[in-house]
Amino acid sequence: MTTTDIRPDDFFKLACASWISQALGIVAKLSIADLLTEGAKSIEELAQATESHIPSLYRVLRCLTTVGVFNEVKPRHFALTPLAEYLQSDNPYSLKYLAMTNIDQWRWHVFGDMFHTVKTGEPAIKSVYSVNNYWQYLEKNSESNLLFSQSMFSIAQNCQIQLLKSYDFSKVSKIIDIAGGQGLIISAILKHNPHLQGILFDMPETVVDAVKLLKAEGVAARCEIVGGDMFQSIPCGGDIYLLSYIMIDWDDRSICNLLENIRYSMPENSKVLVIDTVIPVSNDYHWSKWEDLFALCMGDGVVRTQTEFQTIFQKAGFELVKTFSPEKPLSLMELVRV
Repeated sequence: MTTTDIRPDDFFKLACASWISQALGIVAKLSIADLLTEGAKSIEELAQATESHIPSLYRVLRCLTTVGVFNEVKPRHFALTPLAEYLQSDNPYSLKYLAMTNIDQWRWHVFGDMFHTVKTGEPAIKSVYSVNNYWQYLEKNSESNLLFSQSMFSIAQNCQIQLLKSYDFSKVSKIIDIAGGQGLIISAILKHNPHLQGILFDMPETVVDAVKLLKAEGVAARCEIVGGDMFQSIPCGGDIYLLSYIMIDWDDRSICNLLENIRYSMPENSKVLVIDTVIPVSNDYHWSKWEDLFALCMGDGVVRTQTEFQTIFQKAGFELVKTFSPEKPLSLMELVRV
């Protein structure tokens, strides 16, 4: 065995990382971070407030201090840290629901069957739940669907919306948000750019209640809601067509079909903005490589390299002209028609 500077303890952290995910999800469900907003509290106070077993809760919090979540400021007393603030419910950038959905039982069952996927190529979710992808599972399980949707909202607040705030929409009149869900992202764009008009486009059953969020955000008068299937046709007349975190869920053929539909509907000088994870060419840590394991198990989707994206774009008649923030978890890619 070659002697290196790597200790067995470094390997232990990787092999047992799932324990941390569980601990993080548990304190999120118990809203521990909310209880520490005003300052440190004893484990007895936290256990009483959450109706939890004192010794067990202490051991969970003590473990999380080793990864920077919470600080044991004195024996058996815990306080917030910057990482723990992501667990606070009233934090506009809260990732509380991401921690919670990651310990939802169905996800553990799926990831527990990743070996099957590696051996056969069949998504684990199909072998475990007899569905083709995670969307089909969530359609049948409303509680998990709500939790997952809340986690996607939190990711959007931290990633997609921040990317789009840096994009210059000054010469744009209308933006079409394809598969835009309930309208969170297009609402943020319209609020940040008062001159813009928008179209929120998604499946009819998805956008049926979107008007509530658009009204709450004060942009309903500037945003038309259109129901439809993006693999069949796309609304016409947009200056920008936005695909936010969509491509990860689909195979290459489906993405080419979607882009061809957009190309058919878009005016000649319009652009397409794609927000997605892009795998960098290096061995360094990047969130995209981790997230690709989600795509591997959950359906036919895939996280792609920039070269793989370019191949798809070119096949569909587009050119990638610029990539914004490739070092971040999500990147913004700007496309034009060839």
